[in-house]
Amino acid sequence: MTIGVTGCYGAVGRALTRRLPGPLRLGGRDPARVRAQAGPDDERVTLDLADAAAQARFCAGCEVVVNCAGPSATVLDTVARAALAAGAHYVDVAGDRLDLALLADLALRAPGGPRAAVLSAGMMPGLSALLPRAMAGPAAHRLVAHVGGLDHFTKAAALDYIASLTGEYATPQAAWRGHREVRAALRPLAGVRLPHFPGRVSAYPYLSRESARLARELGLAEVEWWGVFDGERAPRALAGAAGRDPGQAARDLELAARLDAVGREPYFQLVFDLDGRTLITRAADSYELTAAVAASAVRALAEGRVPPGAHEAAWVLDPERMLDELRADPAVRVTSSVEEAVVEEGVL
Repeated sequence: MTIGVTGCYGAVGRALTRRLPGPLRLGGRDPARVRAQAGPDDERVTLDLADAAAQARFCAGCEVVVNCAGPSATVLDTVARAALAAGAHYVDVAGDRLDLALLADLALRAPGGPRAAVLSAGMMPGLSALLPRAMAGPAAHRLVAHVGGLDHFTKAAALDYIASLTGEYATPQAAWRGHREVRAALRPLAGVRLPHFPGRVSAYPYLSRESARLARELGLAEVEWWGVFDGERAPRALAGAAGRDPGQAARDLELAARLDAVGREPYFQLVFDLDGRTLITRAADSYELTAAVAASAVRALAEGRVPPGAHEAAWVLDPERMLDELRADPAVRVTSSVEEAVVEEGVL
């Protein structure tokens, strides 16, 4: 099976190629960086996503194409269209802005027979809904999520994060109360201590489209969702981003996060408390978690576990299998409240 990866030398691309069986077809604009990322048997392709003919050549003969290039607001559906037109399955680590209905139509009419596209196959959206789904029982009531840490931003990730502040992706300071969205329900917190986070952090509440859908799907009465920053400069950069040139705001955020991490060990984690039960998923950065989800989506497609059409990863991948795969991933640490109790008992 030939798997093509665009944006192969970015933070997500590098983490993903370690998790995929080779040989791979690796693509990116900088041929030297593509060569540096490639294994001895991998195919190296210089690829400019603005070149439709080059995209078509890259996708031809691939069974699955995974797009790790960004920012997603610039890439949009160009890789998806090329992959499906070539008769390949498609995975996008972003893609929450894409038209599912349009891509579903293209996937069902792909040459060689119907294909599948899995979008938002990343840390958030994606894993951020899969993990609560894996935890939930038939009578789930209240979910509190704290997602973040001491992470770095790539240029593309910073641009995407700044774009998400427009309100299209999420409603700032909103929460899910009484089975519905309540605006201005929460306020940002600065210099607070949160369970499972070292030291004092800042936390910013919001309700995304994904978390609102998660609440409806699981029948949750209450959801609080907090973005957590373990550092002072990145929150200040975000606070000053409103109304500014997005490119400059993204550069400021990238630099601020880098300065916050000087002399410290970076980390990123998702901490979920569902009715008193806790699940913590932690890695060195968010890109490792995104790559783990994308690799899981590739496996699901290869094994025929994704129906034809276009789907969001959070709702088409198996949440229990995803959790098992994370537990087996050497770059990810997963602990639960039960496991933590066992560890503490052993220490005492």
